[in-house]
Amino acid sequence: MNIYFVRHGQSEGNKKKIYQGDGVCLSEKGVNQAKTVAKRLRNYDIDVIYSSPYLRAKQTAEIISEELNLPVEYWDKLKELKRPSVLEGLEYSHPKAGKIKKIMSENENIADWKYEDGESFNDLLTRAKAIKKHIFKQHKKQNVVCVLHVQILTMTVLSIILEDKISPDVFWQFYRHSRQKNTGITQVKYSQTFGWNLISWNDTTHL
Repeated sequence: MNIYFVRHGQSEGNKKKIYQGDGVCLSEKGVNQAKTVAKRLRNYDIDVIYSSPYLRAKQTAEIISEELNLPVEYWDKLKELKRPSVLEGLEYSHPKAGKIKKIMSENENIADWKYEDGESFNDLLTRAKAIKKHIFKQHKKQNVVCVLHVQILTMTVLSIILEDKISPDVFWQFYRHSRQKNTGITQVKYSQTFGWNLISWNDTTHL
């Protein structure tokens, strides 16, 4: 079994460097990235496509779906880590955003801590474990594409590879020192002989 985690194409929020909610669309560049990664995925004998229901992921998945002639199943578990609503629409450089992010950084290693209506580390980890469990149970001999977002992608891959050894510190350190570009492909593979293996991370050779 192979799981191909694909980050969505560039969104208007990525382009403008703003904190975005669920309704931000792909930029023109993001549409082209999605078309390119869709053509590449034709080489992988894909059986199933899952996607976050956020618009930027949905639009990416629809382009992949058309190229592969497969339906998309939209799955709430693949949503991005929910940031507090007060951040949405603010530029990364906005002073208010900076103050909030400072408070969040100071508390990020507390597994159950969250800022207002955002999600905690444990909330994200619970979703990541559910993704792994469902795909392993339902698609053990298939090739699966998941179109999603950078933080839920990172958490899901780490929970697959590290299992119960993942902690807030490990997650945030890895997240900050790794990169996941728009439409980058991260592949994990399961076999009875070797168990789970990370095959590639942020593969963007199609771009």
